[in-house]
Amino acid sequence: MTHDISERAFEEAIEAALLRYGPDAAPADEVRDEVWRRDSSGGYHKRLSQDYDVELCLILKDVEDFLIATQPEEWQRLRQHYGADSRQRFVGRLSREVAQRGTLDVLRNGVKDMGCRFELAYFSPATELNEQTRRLHAANLFAVARQVRYSASDTGKSLDMVLFLNGLPIFTVELKSPLNGQRVEDAVQQYKTARDPREPLFAYGRCLAHFAVDPSSVFVTTHLAGQGTRFLPFNKGWNGGAGNPPVPPSRSGYATAYLWEDTWRRDGILELVRRFIHEVQEEDQRGRKTGKRRTIFPRFQQVECVRRLVAHARHTGLVSNT
Repeated sequence: MTHDISERAFEEAIEAALLRYGPDAAPADEVRDEVWRRDSSGGYHKRLSQDYDVELCLILKDVEDFLIATQPEEWQRLRQHYGADSRQRFVGRLSREVAQRGTLDVLRNGVKDMGCRFELAYFSPATELNEQTRRLHAANLFAVARQVRYSASDTGKSLDMVLFLNGLPIFTVELKSPLNGQRVEDAVQQYKTARDPREPLFAYGRCLAHFAVDPSSVFVTTHLAGQGTRFLPFNKGWNGGAGNPPVPPSRSGYATAYLWEDTWRRDGILELVRRFIHEVQEEDQRGRKTGKRRTIFPRFQQVECVRRLVAHARHTGLVSNT
């Protein structure tokens, strides 16, 4: 598939912003962010398409590295059960748990295997006073991979970008550039027509959300269902209406930069997983559970509103920092 140069430049700019201050940052950004800062963006690791296991839908090494760094004693207990096959046996279990329970539940509640319990994410500590919780929180491993081959049956198919948390895919991204005559609507249509929901990566619950993005607009969905897929705007709003504020002539950049600078910020994602993304069971007209699940991803304004209310309450002393 030909990757248009204008779209590639957009993709590279987003990747560079995510990698900034991290171990794989460009030479100009060689400052390493060893101390986790809640207001910092960047800090991602760079991964390649071949690092991703298409069948298990995981980056196997990242899963293992995270567990060894954060739960070494529990990992050693598992090794006593499985021996040299520990990683392969555990990632198989993890993949099955995600398929059954969904990534959201696995990140929130962890996974058990052979009597061992593993956390798959550590959320923001209530205070910075506990060194252990701060260290565990800082050990969350965020990664970005470009042009990810996601299909075992058709190796020519790829996604523009996938974001990972501790080896689990959380967001997929399709990018478009108006410089080659395409906009966010084309990304939406690509998801509907060219991204088969029968592929493991696109199964309900495997990823937290799928983003369609161009330099001026963002749309998001939590469930790919062909032409029945429903995308919702994830824009900041502008002048009392839809869209995003344009970039001032005196500045460079993209009107949608808030997406990777704020929403995809490391602690921004952890906050979404812990507090904002919800899964509900659908009900029929009589209020009876249908057995179908639906994931709700918040609008940009909803997240901002809650953050501002909480910040104001803390400033005025109405709530604690928990």
